[in-house]
Amino acid sequence: MKYWPNALTIPVQPYLSLYVFLFILWSIGVVFGSMMVSSLDFLQQQDLFFFVEQYFQSVQNESRIWLSDLTDSLWTHGKFLTFIFLFGLSFVGLPVAWFLLFFKGVVVGFTVGFLVHQLSWQGFFLSLLAIAPQNVFIVAAYLIMTTSSIVFTLHVLRILFIKHQSSRTLGDATRHYLKSYVIGIVLVCFGSLVEVSVSFHALSWMADKL
Repeated sequence: MKYWPNALTIPVQPYLSLYVFLFILWSIGVVFGSMMVSSLDFLQQQDLFFFVEQYFQSVQNESRIWLSDLTDSLWTHGKFLTFIFLFGLSFVGLPVAWFLLFFKGVVVGFTVGFLVHQLSWQGFFLSLLAIAPQNVFIVAAYLIMTTSSIVFTLHVLRILFIKHQSSRTLGDATRHYLKSYVIGIVLVCFGSLVEVSVSFHALSWMADKL
């Protein structure tokens, strides 16, 4: 696939190396976040686990407002994706977009690492059922958006400085970049739906067994 398609699809083959590089960057963040758990002393771990237990109790006792939870999830993940999009618009902000992807990996890694450290195999299954499902969509959205920010920057540089080697205009590059943002938002919406439905019910089921 040589050109960006007109439909809501994304090119993978031409930019496979970028996807691999950014996935590795995210994975390094996951490893780094999981290693941070071991750097916490005993009191810090106990204080943090106290808040986790309080959250589990709230899950069991409170009646959830589905629409409110969905709105909160969309706002959180959509805001993060928008930051990547905006930083990708400027050349100097592109490393910040990479850092945000890395930071997302750190958050996931720390969360999973802490649950496994505190709850052993129960923490592993909790992570598998309540954290992994929505992140399949959300991390994919971040990867697509960050990759698109790099591609957008390369296209703009080629248009501005190597005009005879580019068949696209600045408007074309911008439209394709906006299309990637829309695709990312769609994936975030799917991830948020999974988070407030499947993942929450899995969390409630696991909380009863802890």
